[in-house]
This record gives sequence, structure tokens and C-alpha cells, in this order.
Amino acid sequence: FSAFDREVLAQGLFKMDTIGDAYVAAGWLNSLDPAEATERCAAMIRLSQRMLKVLEDHREVDGKDLRCRIGISKGVVYAGVLGRLQPRYHLFGETMRIAEQ
Repeated sequence: FSAFDREVLAQGLFKMDTIGDAYVAAGWLNSLDPAEATERCAAMIRLSQRMLKVLEDHREVDGKDLRCRIGISKGVVYAGVLGRLQPRYHLFGETMRIAEQ
């Protein structure tokens, strides 16, 4: 996932978590500015394209056919810290459910 981490940073997005084989990233909107919303959405699409390119490059180097499923959604999320031993910040809600499908 370290190559994905670099791509997330390059797009100005946020890595939220890795859960098993799932990689969760988010692009926060700090305002209701339509231009900012458009740029955040474009950044997520660029990230997905770069993730696919990372997998393609990996295939060419070691011959392993790695694949991924990418889900993108926009909307309201609920956030909170879960856990006591290893607390983690999580996102919840319909928006997350749609992206996970």
C-alpha cells in the first residue's frame, strides 16, 4: 500500500485506513464552493487512475496479476474514533456503504 500512500499525498487527499485488503481514502470538503467540490472529485478520479497504474507497473515488474476494486461516492459521512486498545478514526454512513459496494 505504500505506493498508494504516495499517490494519495500527491493528490492532496487523506488516507483513512487499510482494513484487510481494503484501502480507504477521503477528500474532505471544507466549504460549499462548487469549484472545490469539483476539484476534490477530480482528485479522487485521478487517484483511482494512478492506483490502477501502480498495479499495472507491479504486474510488469514481477508478473503477478494484482487487481483491485475501486468505489467512489460523494455525500455526507459521519465520523468518529472507535476502539480503546488501538483507536482508529472511521467514516460511516450511506456514502461509505455506496463506495464499498
